[in-house]
Order: sequence, then structure tokens, then C-alpha cells
Amino acid sequence: FFQLAQVLYLFLELIVLQLVIYQVGLIPSQFYEVLSEKNYGKLKNLVLFAVMLILINSTLKSLDQYISSLLYVSWRKSLTEELHSTYFNGHVYYTLNVLCKDIDNPDQRISQDVERLCKQMSTMASRLLISPFTVTYYTYQCFNSAGWIGFVSIFGYFVVGSIINKILIGPIVSMLVEQEKLEGDFRFKHMQIRVNAESAAFYRAGKVEHMRTDRRLQMLLSTQRSLMNKELWLYIGVNTFDYLGSILSYILIAIPIFAGDYDGLTPGELSALVSKNAFVCIYLINCFTQLIDLSTTVSDVYLELVGLSNLLTRIGGLDTKVDWSWYDVLSPGEMQRLCFARLFYLQPKYAVLDEATSALTEEAEGQLYKACKQLGISLISLGHRSTLKKHHDIMLRLCGGGQWELTKLKEA
Repeated sequence: FFQLAQVLYLFLELIVLQLVIYQVGLIPSQFYEVLSEKNYGKLKNLVLFAVMLILINSTLKSLDQYISSLLYVSWRKSLTEELHSTYFNGHVYYTLNVLCKDIDNPDQRISQDVERLCKQMSTMASRLLISPFTVTYYTYQCFNSAGWIGFVSIFGYFVVGSIINKILIGPIVSMLVEQEKLEGDFRFKHMQIRVNAESAAFYRAGKVEHMRTDRRLQMLLSTQRSLMNKELWLYIGVNTFDYLGSILSYILIAIPIFAGDYDGLTPGELSALVSKNAFVCIYLINCFTQLIDLSTTVSDVYLELVGLSNLLTRIGGLDTKVDWSWYDVLSPGEMQRLCFARLFYLQPKYAVLDEATSALTEEAEGQLYKACKQLGISLISLGHRSTLKKHHDIMLRLCGGGQWELTKLKEA
């Protein structure tokens, strides 16, 4: 009930906000009319009225953001508590983390994925509620001031502009993907140096690593330059689209003016009409743009809801080439499992495992060691977990001071 009340209050607040925005948009046209009449009394009242509208507009916009934030907190609380009640019911948490692997990383889903989902939904809420009202209202206002040709022209202008921008964006998408790949390669190279700094210093590989790192940097910068060259045409198209909108509004109002529909108006009244029409047309174009932005946000929500069932699903299959750094994508436990998968594929006679199961559960550790024994792989393990003893025959303990102790394990 509390959430429903918040949504209802948000809707009413948005209706009032749009009415205030409309009045604010008409202020320039009213100033044209008052100044043309040289009426000081009306000017003073209009200034006070404009200041009051601006203060109300600022307050309502802040309330819009505040209520959206409250909805985010409320939705996250409800969804997380519902997931908690299911997660901690009986031994569901044990089943999901140990016995059943159909749902990967339940901790991440409850903490991070829910947070991102609610954040996206809260940003969508206000636009989703008010967009039908604003499009309908400003379409009606546009029809009143410029006739049916006004709305049709604006809609056609928006469609043509969107198609042109889509054509200009096409070559940039592949270039952006390549840039992200090279960014990841450059970052991964520095991470490799950090992880293997001791080995690199031992082999005096500083100059070689310097050369390799600079080569990756040059490839990245070259791609960025090419991307900037392609983005230049996109920026030209976007800026042209923005400024042509204002000219279009004057062209639309010019049609009835030259047709003689407004011959009875004074110059001041005609100036006010032109200013009002410009505001209505530009705001209607902005309403269409917000709908496109809303569809983009919806697609982001869908991307967060699908494609994370397991590792193969996330990368798109075994044959898929990936561009990211595995260190950034996989959790420590997933990386350790992947190392064991590589070990099972190679099937060496013996393997040295250094804290290879530190991020895994005891059950998962037992399954992996059992699989190694079934494949005939002799294991030498370095670790601090007492559970490692049952998977080995002999334990070598380093006592310090050059002392060591060799113990035969009875559980082997």
C-alpha cells in the first residue's frame, strides 16, 4: 500500500510539474507581448509570476528525484526481503551454494543485481508514468497552434533524424567494441606485470615488458583517434538535428501566418504566438527523444535479468571469442574451478596446487580432488586448510629455522 501511494503521489506531482513547465515555457511569449505594449505594471507582475513559477518548478523537479529515490529504496527493500525469506527458508541457501549449481552466485544476485534492477526501475518510473500524458498534451497544443501539418512534420522530422543518427552510429559501434577490447588488453597487461613482477625482475625483462606495454598503448590510442574521426560526423548530425528543430517550429507557424490566418493580431500578439509555438514544437520533439531514452533503459534492465545462468551462457558458448579480462569477470571461486578444468584437460602425471581451493567450499574441494585421483594425477598441494589432509598420503610441514617435519597421514 505504501509503494502504491508513492507511485500515485509521484504521478500527481508529475502532472503538476508538466503544467508548471508549460507555463514556464510560455513566459518568453508573454514577455514579448508586455514589452511590445510598454506596459510597466504588467511587466512587474509578470516578473513576479515568472520567479514564482521557477521556484515551484525547481521544487517539483527536486521532489521528482526525491520520490524516485524513495521508490528505489522501497522496491529494493521489498525485493531483497522477499528473496531473503526464500533464501533462508529451510536449507535453501545450502542447496543453492553447495548441492545445486543451476543458479550461479546467489549472493551477487541478491546484493548487486537487485540493486541495479531497482535503480534502473526508479529512473524509469517518472518518465514511464508521464510520457503518455506529455506526448498527448503537446501534440494537442501543437495541433492548435500549427494545425495537423505541425504534428505530422515534427513526427516525420524526428523519424528522419533518428534514421540518420542510426546510420552515423553504425560504424562507431564496432570501433567502440574494438576500443573496449584494447582497453582491456592494456589494463590486463599492467595487471600481468603486477602479478608477475618478481619473475620479470628475475629474468631482467623490464625493457621487453616496457616495449610490449607501449605497443598495446599505441594500438589503443590509434583506435581512439579513428573513433574520434568517426564520432565527428555523428556530432555534426546530432547538433544539426538539435538546431534545425527550432527552425522547423518557425517554418510551421509561418504557414498559417502567410496564409493570413493571423492577420488580425497585433505585432506583439504575433510575437507571443511565434514564441509559444516554438516552445510547444521543441518540447514535443523532446518528448519523443525521452521515449527513445526510455526504451534504452528498458533494454538495460533486460540485460541484467538474462544471460547469467552459468559461465558458458555468459560467454556465449565454448567457441566464442571473448574480449574481457577473466580476472575482472570471474569470481575467485570460478577462476579456481577454471584452473581445475584446464588441469583435467591436460591430465599431467603430477600437479602442484598452491592454495588452489581457498575460495571453494569443502564439498567442492572434495569433488575436485576426487576427480584428480580418478584421472591418475598425483598432487602436491600447498595450503593452510586442514581439510587438505584427507586428500593426501604424506604431509611436509616447514617449521622454520631450517626445520621440517614429514608425516604420514592415516586418513589417506
